[in-house]
Amino acid sequence: MKDMDLKKNSLSLFFVIAYALPIVATIIVALVAGAPSGLVVNEMSAGAVVVMMAMVHAPTIAAIIVVFQSQGLNGIKILLQQLKYWKFAPHWYLKALLIFPATMLAVLFVLSLFSSNFSPVLSLSVMAFGALFSPLWEEIGWTGFATPVMLKKLSPLKVGLLLGFLHAMWHLAATIYGAGAFHGNLFIVNFLATSVGIVGLRIVTIWIYTRTSSLVLGWLTHVSFTCGQLLFVSFGLTSVETIVWNSAFSFAVIGIVIFLLVRNKDLMGR
Repeated sequence: MKDMDLKKNSLSLFFVIAYALPIVATIIVALVAGAPSGLVVNEMSAGAVVVMMAMVHAPTIAAIIVVFQSQGLNGIKILLQQLKYWKFAPHWYLKALLIFPATMLAVLFVLSLFSSNFSPVLSLSVMAFGALFSPLWEEIGWTGFATPVMLKKLSPLKVGLLLGFLHAMWHLAATIYGAGAFHGNLFIVNFLATSVGIVGLRIVTIWIYTRTSSLVLGWLTHVSFTCGQLLFVSFGLTSVETIVWNSAFSFAVIGIVIFLLVRNKDLMGR
């Protein structure tokens, strides 16, 4: 993306498209088929699949549209060629793949001291398997396009906070569809707790990106964040227990971010 000469409003257009696609898809599915009565992962349907596919593909579709508008097919080639670069020191792969799962297991262990419902599980479900691939379509947009464009003007920390906030809010429509009935009046509490973790994910991903310029490692970091929760956290938690989990995990992620900032002063940059 460093060689990309984008039009003035390309970044704004990217976010408009990335937001519009899942919102429109969610509204249409909800009007036609209704929303799940419980947690969507326990009530998968054709409508839920449509919402999820529209959501996870939206950032990549948005990035392809804006780079094509600026650079044509060559722009799309530059965007997707980032997936070719995967030869990095092993320790970066370990960081991308293990930071979040290790944190999840530690948090679950502590919580399990108070309730066995939080004991780690190993759920080899279709959802967990799908999480290996769905973050790729997000990260082509978030890490492959938005991150390098924003880093030209903002410090890594500011990009992480801003892009992390936008990434978290981008989940709102689909989360209302998939978990609104499950959480009821507590929905906003859970959404805010989850959003803090997503901002932390984005800051960690950008830290890795500033060291490697790697879309592949950004993808794997997102995989470990999403897939880890689907693998290790029980789908049988109640609404309150889910909020406790998301709050505790997000608190731990804040600790990771603080550690990174203390050890890497350049992330605060300009």
